[in-house]
Amino acid sequence: MRLLIAGRLFFGLGLALWALGAGPSPARAAGMSLIRDAEIENTIAMIATPLLRAASIGDRAITFRLINDDTINAFATTEMRVFVYTGLFLKTEGPDELKGVIAHEMGHLAGGHLLRMKDEMANASMTALVGMLAGAAAGIASGRGDVGSAVMMGTNQAAMRGFLTFSRTQESSADSFAMRMLDATGQSAAGMLKFFRKLGDQEALITASQDPYVRTHPLTRDRITAVADHVAHSRFSDVPPSPAEVLAYQRAKAKLMAFLKSTGATLAAYPATDRSVAARYARAIAYYRAGDLGRALPLIDGLIAEDPNDPYFEELRGQMLFENQRLREALGSYTKAARLAPTEPLILVSLAHVQVELGDRPLLENALTNLNAALGLDPTNSFAWRQMANASGKLGDEAMAAYYLAEMALSQGDPREALAHAKRAEGRIPKGSPQGLRLQDLIAEAERQKKRQEDRD
Repeated sequence: MRLLIAGRLFFGLGLALWALGAGPSPARAAGMSLIRDAEIENTIAMIATPLLRAASIGDRAITFRLINDDTINAFATTEMRVFVYTGLFLKTEGPDELKGVIAHEMGHLAGGHLLRMKDEMANASMTALVGMLAGAAAGIASGRGDVGSAVMMGTNQAAMRGFLTFSRTQESSADSFAMRMLDATGQSAAGMLKFFRKLGDQEALITASQDPYVRTHPLTRDRITAVADHVAHSRFSDVPPSPAEVLAYQRAKAKLMAFLKSTGATLAAYPATDRSVAARYARAIAYYRAGDLGRALPLIDGLIAEDPNDPYFEELRGQMLFENQRLREALGSYTKAARLAPTEPLILVSLAHVQVELGDRPLLENALTNLNAALGLDPTNSFAWRQMANASGKLGDEAMAAYYLAEMALSQGDPREALAHAKRAEGRIPKGSPQGLRLQDLIAEAERQKKRQEDRD
């Protein structure tokens, strides 16, 4: 599991939802981070895939990401991304509740609500607010978290009332979409109703005490009634989640808690008397985070013995060993994980990271191969670009190292830094080569992004 500080990811209209009272306090905004974890992302994708297919949306058309924040929130962006807060994931009680949230956010994307919301903001004379939101994106990217508050303070109350009325219509539409897709896939909306009822209790709270999901997704009594009516009449309302979904969800939730909460909290939630896979998984992580490999390794080794074809157990074992400077042993675990999940980019990047740290020439060359494969699957992974640069530098290829650093900077939304590295590589990479052609494209794109930033400033 890897934490990433939030950067350009918030440039879509999703920022509008987040900034309009939905995000963390200014003090927390500067430390906003994403969580990248292959197992958890694949669990969310597994839950979403039947819904995506029923909606005639490609399996990989929507990207799901986790934001490390303890509040209950989720939102979609115009870039076809759905962000789920860790607080929401941890406070759901089953995959059916999480599924309802995902289906609802898909409804916003399928209905074009984000684009319409942008038009509605303009119609409500909120042009200045839109400009401030663009500035907020730049502020978050640079660690300035005070902009979201300025957005709220500068917003006309009458315009906001009109905006929220429009939003309630969208919320009902997204609910209808979610219920249709759940029915189309033979799944129950009971979890969606249960989650809504949890949030419904917050409607009477003052805004500052509400969870962000309530503020960004206005929850009226009519919405809850509509879902309850659907559950009362749908022939799928008693269909439970599949055992595979339940196990994957339980493991993902245990993993999140063990990585994000204190050791004591995790061990209290998953005591030694609980011999379930999820509980042993959580305890293994808790002990490893506490520096107690003597307890952590036997637990993860036991899970591997029971299921030797599980790549995520091997991945965790590799992480435990790597972070305790046992690099050769970590290499073995990550190699097994990559063999079991050869198309999982995050595992390939982790394997390459160990190979780069060990530094043997054959391992460095293998690292470049693994990183190229990972970036072919996920070109936005800035950490992978960093490791490409490190491997090239250790192999003595300074020109390619500079090029990869330029790619990394561009993936992080920093065109000025990208141009600085690209200029160092330019002239040292043959212009007609694939890398040389890509370098020219990169420079042109960085110049465009730089100009947009300057115009906005």
